[in-house]
This record gives sequence, C-alpha cells and structure tokens, in this order.
Amino acid sequence: MRHTIVAAVAGAVACVPLAAGPTAAAQPAPECGPDQATALQTFLAQKVQEPQTEQPWAGAPVDTNYDPCADLSTILLTVEKATASSPVQALMFHRGAYLGPATWKAYEFTTLDKARSGGDTVVLNYMAPGECNACPPGATTSVRFQWRGGHMETLDPLPAV
Repeated sequence: MRHTIVAAVAGAVACVPLAAGPTAAAQPAPECGPDQATALQTFLAQKVQEPQTEQPWAGAPVDTNYDPCADLSTILLTVEKATASSPVQALMFHRGAYLGPATWKAYEFTTLDKARSGGDTVVLNYMAPGECNACPPGATTSVRFQWRGGHMETLDPLPAV
C-alpha cells in the first residue's frame, strides 16, 4: 500500500510517494555466526583430542582470521603443552558455523597466510616434513581452501605425509 505526503514548500505543492516496504538496497545483511570465543568454546566442548599425540587441543588460537560473517575463515589450534613441532589443526568455519578441520591430519609448522586469505578463501602454509624448526624457513606448500557452491573445496594438493 502506498501513501502520499503532500507538502507545501514556498508556495509549491509536491506529492512524495512513500514506499510500502524495503527496497533492494535495504536488504538485510547475511546471517553471521557467533563471536570467535564462542565458536572456539563450542569446538573445545566436544573434548576432541589430537589423534597423533592424544593431547587435548589448547584453548587459545595459534593464529586466526575468524570472521563470523565470512564465507570461509579459520582458527589454528595446537595441543596443550605444545612445543614448536607440535601438530597444528586449522578449524574451518562458514559464517561462524564449524565445518570441520581443513585436513584430517594435523601437520607440524602450519601457518595462516593472512595476506592471501579473505572472505571466501583461506590459505595455509605447510612446512616440508623434517624441516628444522630453528632454521630459516625451508620448502613450504601453500594450500588454498575456498567456499564454492555451498561447500569448502581444497584447490591445491596437500603436502606429503
């Protein structure tokens, strides 16, 4: 239903129609998930242990680009009482909803490439197995994960086991 407001401005009469509902430009924002702390606590409450070490996951992220409104974002975790070579797992999220780990194996020396990640893509760097953790960075494998068509796809080959 449309209404018309009649206004007199300096002797002129103007008719201004009012819209009955929201316009295309005023669409609601996409649904967003919980904040990072809540998303992480939801995962940790499952009491999942890292399979190689049988240690519980630490409660604080190693790194993160978590965004509750992004199509794809991540929180990197390591185990409690971790050392430099402890496994790191990337927890993947779509609009704050936990999708699962980026890979089923937690790799050592996994880092997030924030410069190449964003919105619908997460880029993880995996150091080559057997690399020295106190040496300058050696060979790394970059793997892109992207939100496509309602699911996460791995766009590059995973590092060797």
